[in-house]
Amino acid sequence: MADNAARQLSRMFYRISIAIEAGKDHLSDLDGAIGDADHGITMSLGFMAVNAELAKLNLDDTLPSEVLTAAASAFLDAVGASTGPLYATAFRRAAQALKQEDCLSSTGQAAIVEAMTTGIMERGKGQRGDKTMLDAWIPATEAAASARARAASS
Repeated sequence: MADNAARQLSRMFYRISIAIEAGKDHLSDLDGAIGDADHGITMSLGFMAVNAELAKLNLDDTLPSEVLTAAASAFLDAVGASTGPLYATAFRRAAQALKQEDCLSSTGQAAIVEAMTTGIMERGKGQRGDKTMLDAWIPATEAAASARARAASS
């Protein structure tokens, strides 16, 4: 069985789900300092829904953009409040950035992170320093762009 880009993305979502599940109480505790203390539970539900949806796909015949589109719909269906639409928008933007590509090149990987960050910024009307998830996503985007530039120059 080939380890294609769709399988790699599916495995990534599975690993994210495991990490979120392991840290959901801590995430909820952190959220409780400024919010309603449900972020860990919300993220866990969202990524479990993504994994359930991806399990229905034939990953041998699925483009990476289709994986991200399925993830967007599943996350939005499972998670309300602001987190659902923010991540759904992020995943949809990432899908658009990949279009019909069938691999995950370093350029494509950077494009995913950049598109997700842009989607979150536009949907949430946020920016760096607002004490939101963008304070993590923006530096991740900068690191991805830097890595892409290093790869292009070598």
